[in-house]
This record gives sequence, structure tokens and C-alpha cells, in this order.
Amino acid sequence: MTDLNTRRRFIHQATAAGLAMSLGGQARSQAEWPQALVRMIVPFPVGGATDILARLIGRGITARIGQQLLIDNRAGAGGMIGIGALAKSAPDGHTFGIIGVTQVITAPFLFEKVPYDTDRDLSFVTLLATVPMVLAVHPSVPVHTAPELMQHLKRNKGKLSYGSVATGHYGHVASEHINNSYDAGMVHVPYKGEAPMVQDLLANQLPLSFVTIATAKPQVEAGKLRLLAITGTRRHPSMPNVPTFAEQGLDADVFKMNPGWIGIGAPAKTPIAVVRRMASETVAAAREPEVFERIAALGMDFVGNTPEAFTEIYRAEKPIWQKLLKQAGIRPE
Repeated sequence: MTDLNTRRRFIHQATAAGLAMSLGGQARSQAEWPQALVRMIVPFPVGGATDILARLIGRGITARIGQQLLIDNRAGAGGMIGIGALAKSAPDGHTFGIIGVTQVITAPFLFEKVPYDTDRDLSFVTLLATVPMVLAVHPSVPVHTAPELMQHLKRNKGKLSYGSVATGHYGHVASEHINNSYDAGMVHVPYKGEAPMVQDLLANQLPLSFVTIATAKPQVEAGKLRLLAITGTRRHPSMPNVPTFAEQGLDADVFKMNPGWIGIGAPAKTPIAVVRRMASETVAAAREPEVFERIAALGMDFVGNTPEAFTEIYRAEKPIWQKLLKQAGIRPE
């Protein structure tokens, strides 16, 4: 658990308080930027949790910078198409993008043809939030707890499938851990985002998947999904009745970790004054009471930090995810 403790320490010690910067540099960036519409690339389809968060914060950023922030959805290849577009954009401070663990950490470990090099092509702006995941099943699956699901999988070896937002996403890694631990023989079905995956889950084309709280909650309230467990070490305030895996006797490290985060990136060589200004304005927009409460209601834990702190989190997490991928038996494609 040392790696996981390090991960949590890096994330939670990076706060918005660290966004103080020199007044001179701030004044210059305010005078020079932005000079035109600002684009925010979202590497997933409209309607998923990432898209919702981008649009929620985008309105506040627009008001604060005095220019329209345009949401540009570029879905495909598990988010790599959108991040590739971000990496190739001009570093003039008018293009940013939503980035996550899958796109900037796990994809380069898993695919030979990734259209960007994270270390060379991207700058880190601010980590917006960490994102717990819940294990959801279609109501037709005859289980109500995580241990019951594991026994059901053993009895029905090779008969069930699971979906993931993308190859190498947390849902893929955690589900393969289940496959290996319980000899379940589940088939992996990767999607181009959470929204289409959940559509198939609701239609009973998939029996189970890991999903975000934001996406799961309304479907649970409507009786269309059943939740068995939540990742992390504590129950989430927005869904207090959903127990953790550990509470149910499933205490593998992969279930205890915060499975992912959502942040903002920029093309490498974007002026640092602009990067810091964007971080500052983003955190300020997110901390508006109405927006902050909505982020919490989406099942996300807001962070908001400096470009430097976000970069350190990225560097600390790379070896952790490399180890998890290896343990899950997920090999390069």
C-alpha cells in the first residue's frame, strides 16, 4: 500500500492555495491573454461525466476570462484522438483539453501507435477532481453484493462480458483483476466513452461495468441499474448506501485506490504565464458555491492545484499504473 499512500498524499496536499503567483506576471498575462475564443477539447462524446464537468466549469471560465470557452468534443480511440488533437494544437494559449489517467498514463504503456508523447507534447494545467467508480449491474443479474457477483461469475464462467470506457481505463484494469482472481472468463468490450457504454448496460447488452457516480445515480434512482460497491477507502457522501469493496471483504489494492482523475492539459510550450492564469481562473470558477456543490453531486472530489503540483502527481502515478497493468495481465496492443 506504500504506492497508494504516496498517491493520496500527492493529490490531497495540492490545493488551490498553492495557486499564488507573482503580480507582475499575472498582470502581463491578463493584458495579453486571451485574444480570441478559447477551445477546450473533450476527448469523449457529449453526455458523459467528463463532458458534464467540462461544460459546468467552462461557463465560469468564460465569464472570468472575457472570451467564449468553446467545448470541442473529439471522441474516439479511448480518448487518444482528442488528446492527439490537443498535442498538435498551436501552443498559443487558446487551446486546452480535458485529460485523464487513461489518455496520458496508461495508453502509452498499452499501444504502439499513440499519436502523442505525454512528456514531450503536453503541459499540465490543473487537476480538477478525482473520480471514484461504482460497480454497476443490470437488474436482471441476480446479485445484490460484490461477493455475490464473484460467486455468480464463477458459476457462469465465460458467459458474461463487461464494458470499459477504453482499453487501459480503470474499469478494464479492475475487471481483469476480477477475471484473474475468480477465473471468471469475462469478455472485455471497450467503448468510445462512458455514455455509449452505459446505453448498452441499460439495454442489458452488458451485464456489468464500472461507471462514474454521476452517470449511475439517476439510473439507480430510476431502478434501471443496481450498484454493488464503490472504489476507495470510504463511502461517498453522494451515495452513502453503497459500501466499499473492502467493507465486503474484497480488499485488493486495485479496489482501494482512487481510480482516476480529470484535469486540464495544454500543448507543450504554451506560455507558463497563460498556463498558470488558466489554472487560477479554472479553480476560481470551480469554487463558486453553486458549481462546487454540483461537482460534489456528480460524485467527484474536487482538487484544484498548480501546474507544478499536477505535474508531480502525473510523475508519481506513472509507475503505479504500470504495475497495475502488469498485475492485471493487460499487454501492449
